[in-house]
Amino acid sequence: MDKEKFWKFSPWLTRLLLLPPTTIFTLIATRYLAHPVASAAEQGITLNSGLGVTIARVGFGGFPLASAVFVATCLLSRQRLLTGLSFVWILDAVVLTVRVIGMNLDSTVQANMKLVNAEIGLLFITSIGLFLELRRRAFFRRTYPAINQTRAA
Repeated sequence: MDKEKFWKFSPWLTRLLLLPPTTIFTLIATRYLAHPVASAAEQGITLNSGLGVTIARVGFGGFPLASAVFVATCLLSRQRLLTGLSFVWILDAVVLTVRVIGMNLDSTVQANMKLVNAEIGLLFITSIGLFLELRRRAFFRRTYPAINQTRAA
């Protein structure tokens, strides 16, 4: 496969790399929107009031759902692939950082290692997508400079 064909095909690879975070965010959201008390209890969180349940539904369900919708809309547009990948990378990097700090402060290292590994995997996958998308854009800027000049005007 020559370079141009590969770089024309690469947005589809990038879209495949955006599917896991979209799915993960959707699954988290669905679980906490449908059954916030049971889902929280599985993690050792007790919700003792209606307000607590609503806050859990919004925080653990609403935010992941909004993230899933945002990433899904980016997935549908070639122009927004870099935006979606950047969003997922930043979100995952922040969550991973907070988790590592929290698990050390709270002495929950063993309990968090499965999620740490999953978040590192997601960060790795997203990094590959960012690399591919940035290289694709650079290739087309070098290959078709006249098109880029007309778009900038």
